[in-house]
Amino acid sequence: MILSIEHIETLNNPEIEPYKSLRRPIEHLELGIFVAEGEKVVTRLLKSVLTIQSILLSQDWFDIYQPLIEKNPRPIKVFIGKKKLLETIVGHSLHQSMMALAKVPSPITVEELLLKSDANSKKLYVLVDGIANAENMGVIVRNCVCFGVDALIVMPTSCDPYLRRSVRNSMGNIFQLPIVYLSNLKDDRHLKGDGHLSEIEKLKQNRIKLYAAHPNPKSVNISEMKFSLQSCIVLGAEGPGVSQELLDLCDVFVSIPMKEGVDSLNVASASAVMLWEFQKKIMPCLSFRAYTK
Repeated sequence: MILSIEHIETLNNPEIEPYKSLRRPIEHLELGIFVAEGEKVVTRLLKSVLTIQSILLSQDWFDIYQPLIEKNPRPIKVFIGKKKLLETIVGHSLHQSMMALAKVPSPITVEELLLKSDANSKKLYVLVDGIANAENMGVIVRNCVCFGVDALIVMPTSCDPYLRRSVRNSMGNIFQLPIVYLSNLKDDRHLKGDGHLSEIEKLKQNRIKLYAAHPNPKSVNISEMKFSLQSCIVLGAEGPGVSQELLDLCDVFVSIPMKEGVDSLNVASASAVMLWEFQKKIMPCLSFRAYTK
């Protein structure tokens, strides 16, 4: 529903400030908010269960999407400005004069994730370690939703999936994906002295196998890989790869064959290959719609 409509002539408004804060994403995360940009991303946000605080858009977009905004069950403030004014924020080609400010959903814990797990059903998770590039993170999120991943597990070494550029590159698919934020592995191991298990070891104790994308003489060619019904694919940063302390917890190393002379795939591309192979082998009858837009 629409709480209020305000036509703006300037961006010098405290409620508009978060839209302008392109280089202060950490402040957004501390406040528990994020910015969505572009028609497709914002409309997917409106159709999600997330709480939207406000929408900033041009009159022509408001004329089109007023019914969708009114259909949302929560009150939303609407700010309408001229296209030329809105384009000064980040550029028309990026946000298409349509943006929204929303609350980051509450993360789930490993324990909550495992409560939803049935030992006899397919479960697929992705764990990201050291993914600092927000664009890569966004594409990984998009791939996760495309291939039916049940949750994305984020190490503290990775950027937050709700960073502005990540949300944009996910094309709004992040609104469908549960996120688990892990604490530091070293902190977890320190707690073991009190009888606690690390969060990753809890996954392993629940028969979830960890498959690390890692070039190694002992790595299994992905085309020959036999995935477990309940699996977690581990992805590391380009260059350093998966950290050693995390590799020590993984069950299998997996490699993607490629032409000689090519060092590696982009991590987001590698995620798509591994997720496709998992679905192809675990759910061979599952039909995916071919769509590349």
